[in-house]
Amino acid sequence: MTGGLTVVVSPLISLMKDQVDTLVTQGVPAVTLNSSLSYDAMVRILVDLGAGRLRLLYVSPERVVQPRFLAILRELDVTLVAVDEAHCISEWGHQFRPEYRQLSVLKEMFPGVPMIALTATAIPEVRQDIIKQLNLADPSVYVGSFNRENLQYIVTGKKDAYPQLIDYLRNNPGRSGIIYFSNKKRTEEIAERLRNDGIRALPYHADLPDNFRHRVQEQFVRDEIDVVCATNAFGMGIDKPDVRFVIHYDMPKSLEAYAQETGRAGRDGEESDCILFYGPGDRQRCMAALEKYYGERPEHRALAVRKLNDMIAFCETTRCRRQHLLRYFGETFTAVPCRGCDICMLPGELIDGREIAAKIVNCISELPGKFGVTHIADVLTGSKSSKVLARGHQDLPSYTSGSEHSSKQWSSFIRQLIANGYLDQSSDQYPVVTTNERSGAVLSGGESVRLTRPEGRQTRGRREGLDERPFDAALFEELRIVRKRFADEMSIPPYAVFHDRTLKEMARRYPQTLDEFSAIPGVGDAKLQKFGEAFVSTICCYRDRQYTDDEQGMTPDAGGATVISSGDSGCPAAPGGAADPDEIPDDALLKEAYALQEYIRELRAELREAEEFHKLLLARARTLGIQENETYAITTQVSRRRHIVTERFYERYPDVFVRIAKVTISAAEEAVGKEALEGCVEYEESERVSVRSKAP
Repeated sequence: MTGGLTVVVSPLISLMKDQVDTLVTQGVPAVTLNSSLSYDAMVRILVDLGAGRLRLLYVSPERVVQPRFLAILRELDVTLVAVDEAHCISEWGHQFRPEYRQLSVLKEMFPGVPMIALTATAIPEVRQDIIKQLNLADPSVYVGSFNRENLQYIVTGKKDAYPQLIDYLRNNPGRSGIIYFSNKKRTEEIAERLRNDGIRALPYHADLPDNFRHRVQEQFVRDEIDVVCATNAFGMGIDKPDVRFVIHYDMPKSLEAYAQETGRAGRDGEESDCILFYGPGDRQRCMAALEKYYGERPEHRALAVRKLNDMIAFCETTRCRRQHLLRYFGETFTAVPCRGCDICMLPGELIDGREIAAKIVNCISELPGKFGVTHIADVLTGSKSSKVLARGHQDLPSYTSGSEHSSKQWSSFIRQLIANGYLDQSSDQYPVVTTNERSGAVLSGGESVRLTRPEGRQTRGRREGLDERPFDAALFEELRIVRKRFADEMSIPPYAVFHDRTLKEMARRYPQTLDEFSAIPGVGDAKLQKFGEAFVSTICCYRDRQYTDDEQGMTPDAGGATVISSGDSGCPAAPGGAADPDEIPDDALLKEAYALQEYIRELRAELREAEEFHKLLLARARTLGIQENETYAITTQVSRRRHIVTERFYERYPDVFVRIAKVTISAAEEAVGKEALEGCVEYEESERVSVRSKAP
């Protein structure tokens, strides 16, 4: 960066602080000026500004337009003005903030200074409004790709959302994520249920006290909680790179909001999930909210309803969701299948929909008036509902013509036709379905119609195409603990030390000198100097333990998941000297607990394999004389592996270990039978002798 000062206008204090912390860690002279600072701190910043010692100044839109602050800016060498989250300028976008519309004063004050406006979610109408409100004359407009290849888009039916939610979280323990809700009260209720189910979760919404919300955000950024249950109030200020999932418990009101919120996931480039629970009731809920908000502003209401219908079309589409999303933002995407949405990875059963579509179009044409999805489905199935009978619609030729499918299935087919442009749906509070030009092509047989059988996608497939190179999971967890200690000591988020991607690369390459460490992507000169020795020492220590175990016949598996040992290895911990178990903070113990859970899941998979071996042994016992109790060897081998992993943790956290052990024993009992388990139980209850002295 060359001389001069860049002024960055940003909407939230937390967002500014996170960005400044990251820049300072990288050696960039940056600062934020906000109301949370003391008088002395503000004076020091102003002195540094006057002396030209700073290169980036982050301020809020409210502060930057104050006359006194403008007078200060006028005396500084401002060479660039950047407006972040610029969609807040436009009433046609989402998260509109009136204060942003005053920022044109900066262009008037610095007519020769370049100004840039930045946003990740701006449709063409919003872009034009940004240009107009900032008084930009013939600006260059750069529209980057909206495609986030590392994000996986999944829309699933909202049958019983909480069991679906808890199942996903239990299969992804220790991963950071956000769950969005439309209801403030529900954020608190679900957060409490999750905590009761062992998930580190807290709520976040606008009615909570400021200090509580600040604490939640800080704990999330610092990896002290895993899940935030939030309304859309938890959005722009979140700059945490390693958010591994964003779940929408309720459907958002627009694709801009959806893109903004899902955009919180995977900013480090690692694979992340975007899951949306969708049900037919979501439209009614959103329409009621829009009517309440835009009741006296019909022009804005019409636009909001159009955006809502676009959101529903995204949920109902039978084509690639990534393609659908990118097309909405004006981008053409042709690499279908995308390998990153549920439709492309797990296509539902596709059927020839010409006959189904024809029945629907005929029914709509026969109805004397305009009706919604549910009523059309009721007529097709021959429903005897009061609405059908009162209108005499049981006398229509289409009545009962679709009795081979349920009303729910017909509703799904109708929505698919709407989403794919074969039918139109009004923007009223109670929308009606009508035919269009493409509907006629369906009747004439001029178009091929492919529909997805309802409930066709049940499970998730394996994602391919991203960086799936293996890394040492156990080393990765140790490096995360070192990173957390540095972050706590420096009062910065862990990602400001190193991103997960950088730690994974360390866990692939095992750098054991500073020169090797400096070659890791994400390690610059400043971070090499601050953190290099501690991380290299941790890696060297880890490798030494590996070699020691190898010599004793305890080679870890390919994933490196069995190398946590007890005793003082003499390896330094960072920052602050030798690793002493008594000085391990609670957060480190929790990290080990989550790592342990991962190993327990692996163990259970191995026990399932043990079951198959056990069956084979029993089958051959009659002919080969193999005794049933020889299955003990299989179980002991697995148990031995578990003890190697957890020996140190057992000593510090026996209560947690015992609880986990009981669960594991229960699983083992189911897998290999009670007789074979006796040796395992005996092994569990033995004195804590080193596992190295006990052969399998």
